[in-house]
Amino acid sequence: MSDKALIYGTIAIDTLITPAGRANSVLGGSGIYAALAARLVTSDMALVGVVGTDFDNKYRLAMEARGVSMRYVEEQEGQTFAWTGQYEDDMNNRTTVSTIEGVQEHWEMQLPDALRSCTLAVATNVTPPLQHRMLTQCTDATFRMADFMKSWIIREREYTHKLLETVDLALMNDEEAREYAGTEDSLEAGYKILEAGPRYAIVKHGSAGSTLFHRTPEGDIKLFRCPAWPLVNPVDPTGAGDSYMGALAGYLTHCLNGGNPSWEDMKRGVAMATVVAAAVCEKFGTVSLFALTREELARRMETFREMTAWD
Repeated sequence: MSDKALIYGTIAIDTLITPAGRANSVLGGSGIYAALAARLVTSDMALVGVVGTDFDNKYRLAMEARGVSMRYVEEQEGQTFAWTGQYEDDMNNRTTVSTIEGVQEHWEMQLPDALRSCTLAVATNVTPPLQHRMLTQCTDATFRMADFMKSWIIREREYTHKLLETVDLALMNDEEAREYAGTEDSLEAGYKILEAGPRYAIVKHGSAGSTLFHRTPEGDIKLFRCPAWPLVNPVDPTGAGDSYMGALAGYLTHCLNGGNPSWEDMKRGVAMATVVAAAVCEKFGTVSLFALTREELARRMETFREMTAWD
């Protein structure tokens, strides 16, 4: 494939309930958020996933119009994955009201040869067995990324360990990282994730930013703490973590360096991921991602640099 990055994740129809209101039956899913974020940074990527026969063609057309090819999204008889989530007043906390697996539940991914030659393999938030299945089929990838979820860390412990041994970069939020590491300290959790195999780990702290951990070839540990973009009136944080991952993956397509991006490039990628993830929270679902342009992203990146730079 000519694409450097291959993104795999759920393609869903979501119902979202937050203190700001409710959005019924809107386009969502980890793969959708990640791909829309990545396209802001690169054209060198492809999306893979599965939808049901109920998936409205208007969504395909909207994604294509934003530069995300749906060519490798398979359609099967049945219902598209559907999720309903409700957020508390502190939108770092949410409850899953319902999940309908639909065609995602029994789909067995077999990547065509055209996709196996990607150099950057991105497994967004699906179950660890499905992530592992995808990543092991990307035989030419020099850099592999995976996101995690607390419930799957608990239920799929063996596959979680196997996945961490497979990837170069693991992404977890505070709660997930602490659950995996068996500690209440997020910093200690980041170190323990690195011990499990990845060269890089990112622990996301929600409205408090994120921390990038790196284990160098010499065995030293480097840290980069990135603050969050200030949000005054967030509307809906759904997909922020997936968009963070997609934006970072998109940036890395420009500086992968044979699977060994520089530390400075990793830090810049985290900053970009932070800015994109915050933009997602400004409106319900994927609305902000569809509206965000590369020019507006560049403007926000310059503003963020001025916010965080010091001499």
